[in-house]
Formats: sequence, C-alpha cells, structure tokens
Amino acid sequence: MKFSIFIMIFILCLSFKVYAEDVIQGSDTGGINWTKGTVFASGYGVAGDKVPSRKKRLLARRAAQVDAYRNLAEILSGVRVSSETTIKDLEAHSDIIKTKLNAVIKGALITKDIYQNEVAQIVIEVKMDGTLIETISNKKNQPGKTSYINNISFFISHLLSPSNWHTLNKAYASDLPNSDNSLDISTFLRKLQEKIKNEPKESAIEYIKTKLDSFESKQSYSGLLVDAKNISEFELATIPKLRTKDGKVIYPTTEMLNSEAFKKRPVSYDFNVTNAVENKRVAYSPYIVKAIGTYKSRNSDLVVSDDVALFIKSNAYISKTLDKASVMIVVAQ
Repeated sequence: MKFSIFIMIFILCLSFKVYAEDVIQGSDTGGINWTKGTVFASGYGVAGDKVPSRKKRLLARRAAQVDAYRNLAEILSGVRVSSETTIKDLEAHSDIIKTKLNAVIKGALITKDIYQNEVAQIVIEVKMDGTLIETISNKKNQPGKTSYINNISFFISHLLSPSNWHTLNKAYASDLPNSDNSLDISTFLRKLQEKIKNEPKESAIEYIKTKLDSFESKQSYSGLLVDAKNISEFELATIPKLRTKDGKVIYPTTEMLNSEAFKKRPVSYDFNVTNAVENKRVAYSPYIVKAIGTYKSRNSDLVVSDDVALFIKSNAYISKTLDKASVMIVVAQ
C-alpha cells in the first residue's frame, strides 16, 4: 500500500510539472493556473478486491473521475473573483450561478488518464474564460463602450487646469523615453499654455484634439503590463481591478465587462516582466506601469499613480487594448 501511495504522488508531480514556470496556486489535489487561465484537479481511484480483473481498470477510472470532479468543485469554489468575492460566495447567493458552475465542472476536459499498479489517475481542467468568466462576472447589460473619445473630456478638463500642467508634462515626458514624441508633448504643452492665455476655450480644445491625433499616429501600444512584483499584499483574482489613488476604477469598467473580449479573461499573470512582454496577450510593445499599492482593504485592486492613470485614460491605443482585455500583471513568486 505504501508503494502505491508513492506511485500516486510521483505521477501527480509528473502531471503538474508542466506548470512550473506559470503563476500557480495549488495543492496535492489540483489548483489554479493564473497564467494559462485554467483550474485543474486530480482524482484517484481503485477497484475493490472482489472485482473481476477485467473490470478493475474501468471501475478504478470511474472512481478517479468522481474524485477529480469533487476536487475540481472544491478548488473552483475557492477561486477569488475580486477583492470582495469568491466563487463560493456567488454560489451561496444564486441558484442560477450554482447550476451554471455545475455544468462547467461536468464539461471539464480530461488532460491525463493513467492506470498503473491498479491505481487510476484522472486530471481534469476547465478554462476560466468563456462560460465561466461570463457566469462569475455577473455583468449587467448596459449600453455603451469605453473609448478614447469618451475619455477626451477627462483629459481636456485636466489640461485646462493650470495647476495640472506640471503633472501632465511629467506624465508624458517621463513615460515616453527615446522618442521624439516627448519633445512633441513638451512643445505642445508650452503652446497650449499660451493658447489658454490668449484664446477662447473652444479653440484650445480644438488644438488639443489636433495635436493628440498627430501624436497618437506615431505612438502606439499593444497592451498594458502592470508590474506588481513589489506589492506583497496583492491577492490573485479572476477579475482584479486597476484604480486611481482616489479609488476610481480604470479597468475593467462596467462597459468592458460586457465586451466579447472580456470572455477571454480580463488579465493574465506572470512572474517576470521580460516573459510577460513576450506574451501574445500584450504583443511585444505594451505600456509598462508600476503599481504603487492596493486600494484600502481590497487586496485584489491595484493602484497606479495619478500621472499613469491620466495617461492610460487619455491614450487612444491603450484604450483599445483595454477594450480587448490585452492586460497582464506581473507578481512576486
């Protein structure tokens, strides 16, 4: 019997070894692969001593499947949806969600099917996108879509406030190194200051739009990469939030929760910035920002500086990447 237990542990290690470089929360029965966006579980089964030899494999396999489904349900219930909610909380408050989650579990894919020394092992997994993300996001059908045009008023209101000129110049010039665009922004802000002194507000707004169109035709981003390696209190979640220092949600907004892209999961995780940049989710030229903490007691909500928040909200390319859920978070090992 001890030998059989050793074999089971050895097989389990082999089964889960492929996940070694990914961001994983797990136990001996399975876990969550936050990088690939899957929840996986392992089950074991043996047939009784009195079962005929020809049926032992079949019955052991069935027992392993039952064990795997039970473990998957337990692991899935513990998945954190946001700072305030786990899947278990959603199940407790909605029979509809509970029914949908049961269907997700029953539809789990078998990724390992091993029978050795009369011990069967089944490894199953479900993806955290598609049906699962729709079920747990509890999204409301609201019209509208977040876009750069919708955010332009936010950007303009800050530009037209003289107290924000220094902040805006820092936000752009420091975040756009080795590019002529930094000089363009600096020149733009100086000219804007003169415009506001001598021209009507409408003329200043038109000038802003023209210069932004020119700037953003040169500078593009393929995704948003949030470096949270130094935020020890951050807790992995399916739907983490990115907030300003005063708590305003930058990502994902209510409108984004309704988008088709959101079904692919709002974020993916990695341990290394270099590896994350090479991930197709952010496609090699992401806008990289550093998180400065979590928001109050909401440990799955990351906060960025005001300068960074302003740039994210006002840049057309970043707005498009957010709408496509092209977001990754780098966390500590």
